[in-house]
Amino acid sequence: MAVTFIDTSILCELLRVPGKCQQHEAVRDEFELRIGNGDRFVIPITAVIETGNHIAQAGGDRRGAADRFCKMLASAASGEAPFVIHQESWDERFLEELCSGNGTGQQFIDLAGNGQMGAGDVAILVERDRFRTRSAYGTVGIWTLENVLGAYA
Repeated sequence: MAVTFIDTSILCELLRVPGKCQQHEAVRDEFELRIGNGDRFVIPITAVIETGNHIAQAGGDRRGAADRFCKMLASAASGEAPFVIHQESWDERFLEELCSGNGTGQQFIDLAGNGQMGAGDVAILVERDRFRTRSAYGTVGIWTLENVLGAYA
């Protein structure tokens, strides 16, 4: 069984966030296909924060997107399939891993300084790798529409 961390780009599509959603049907179909294959999903804290901010800053039906967002989070919080709970601590080790670039081959200062990757994407990598070392799941990946993060997925 595979576990996949859902990036903000995917959450925005699934939740139909106004102005951040151009591929809803394709992403929804892929989500349903993955669920049918028995895949499970983790919503990383970075994606929760970023998606919530996108909703608050959106034009259009923010309230509808916020309602869908809260329903998804409630489902995830209850451990209801297809979601898996991942309890993560933003402790000193997490922050050290983020600053070290978490296996990207570059320090965060270089990733950000070169405009390659922000703290949110690196935090997802850290959270995914920490989950991988603490769980029995064979495959742990990241689902994103972003090219740079996708290279590490």
